Amino acid sequence: MLRFIAIRTAVLVATLFTAFTFTFLLLRAMPVSAVENVLAGLTVQGQVIDPQAIIELRKTLYEVFGLTGSPIDQYVSYLRRFLTLDFGPSIMSYPTPARELIIRRLPWTVSLLAFTTVLSWVLGNLLGVFASINRKKKISKVLVSLSLTLYPIPYYIMALTLIFLLAYLIPIFPLVGGFGEAVFTDIFILIREWLYRSALPALSIIMISMFGWWFLSSFSLTLNVQTEDYVYYAELRGLAQSRILKNYIFKNVLLPQVTTLGLSLGGIFGGALLTEMLFSYPGVGMLVYRAVLSGDYPTALGMLSLTIIGVAIATYILDIIYPFIDPRVRHR
Repeated sequence: MLRFIAIRTAVLVATLFTAFTFTFLLLRAMPVSAVENVLAGLTVQGQVIDPQAIIELRKTLYEVFGLTGSPIDQYVSYLRRFLTLDFGPSIMSYPTPARELIIRRLPWTVSLLAFTTVLSWVLGNLLGVFASINRKKKISKVLVSLSLTLYPIPYYIMALTLIFLLAYLIPIFPLVGGFGEAVFTDIFILIREWLYRSALPALSIIMISMFGWWFLSSFSLTLNVQTEDYVYYAELRGLAQSRILKNYIFKNVLLPQVTTLGLSLGGIFGGALLTEMLFSYPGVGMLVYRAVLSGDYPTALGMLSLTIIGVAIATYILDIIYPFIDPRVRHR
């Protein structure tokens, strides 16, 4: 067990190193100059700057953003900043540190996506297994029909429909997902406001995810598992249906679903761009989008690094806990 963990940890470090290297190279190959964007923004604002001052400012910005020296020097500087969680100042919000921008938005995204991913996973799998086991009943046919109806609908159509019905026509929820720069001294008021403003985006994600992939995949997996020989053998032995469902069907259905859940949770740091755009939700998805368009290397690298770490650690944890989920898997 310890030997497997040591080997898997070495693979994790190598994976992170490779991913960071490719991310660094791809962002540096972008045809957008971060420093020139900052200087162009000063010119657009109508500020009159002495040409010599522009040259000095350009030199200073290259040093501040870690763009001086050879590519190796820039890469070493990037790794050093990552290990200290100091990604440098944001270009689009200069001189605000990129870390501060990320910290402001990360709780919104993590709380929304973690909650909706886990809840939709639980409900979708339970309903999918239930509908498959009782597929001849009317309620199961209704669930399957509802899932087949909602699954092909584009997410933005569903989100806009919910906004029109529950935020405009019947104003139960606000049109804006965040509460801006408001400061709350009472923690209970803060939690209440967060729940109130996150409910509609969460509902849209849960409806699509629960009745989409999770329901349909668990439904089809259950149908396949029911045709396995070990299930027929368990029925011939006269085992109770509840025991067959718990020990023979549900456990085997959960194996691929747990893998998908782990990868989904690892990727929540990337944000949900479409959700944040439609609901004006202050998550990290819009932050990454703006950072890439403006050539904000520190902010983009910071967010991409968090996403890479999240997915890598998720697969690392899955590899370690798989023997406890599936008895057919052994660390050796």
